[in-house]
Amino acid sequence: MISGLFKSKKFIETEKNQKLLENEIKKLSLELVRKDGFLKCKNDLFISKENMSKNTFDWEKMGDDLKKYHEENLLLKKDLEKITELLNIRDSNIRYLIKINKFLFEVRFSEEVKNFKLNNINYVQQLNHECIQKMVRDEKLRDEILKRYNNFKKDIMLWDLKTNLIKGEKITVIYSKFRKFINVLNEKSINYMGDLNIEIFNNLSKDGFKIEEINSFKAMFEEYNREHLIKN
Repeated sequence: MISGLFKSKKFIETEKNQKLLENEIKKLSLELVRKDGFLKCKNDLFISKENMSKNTFDWEKMGDDLKKYHEENLLLKKDLEKITELLNIRDSNIRYLIKINKFLFEVRFSEEVKNFKLNNINYVQQLNHECIQKMVRDEKLRDEILKRYNNFKKDIMLWDLKTNLIKGEKITVIYSKFRKFINVLNEKSINYMGDLNIEIFNNLSKDGFKIEEINSFKAMFEEYNREHLIKN
């Protein structure tokens, strides 16, 4: 009874992470508003260039600035979408294995990734401090990997890895040979393996798929879960 009055450490950490994400959303939203305002101002100036006595170089530079800020705006919007998506995930108990080459994706880690795989360490979750200390000879790289691994244990990582961790691999990777299937799933806003479920497969006949195809897709889904899904 008394223990029920206290929040678990995991629950407190989840609350903390959610607050950090919410603060990040607020920050990005304000930045997005600022960028949109700047873009509108720049665009208005650019359109009215015939009424201005600027030289060609100035206008070309302004055009470059306009393109630059437009691209930055798109990146901000993508970051905002990712954060919102992560906040909307309900089942915090589901996690997926992350491939070691995704965790250490830079070229400078290629030899270390190869060495880990030779020692049957294919996923981040198979790493530990001892094996990193033992297998990574280069001191600088070892320190980098240890720091990244420690951050991973604290749930601090790139957004792509975070999404991979809680939603699994992209369906475009697992079902890369089945373009029609991918298109149908995209229309239903299903982008990751974690978005799939048996009900979705059972309804595929309505989209023109044969039983044999559906069973094949379902078997791939079940195999992926057997190999990559972690249930706490």
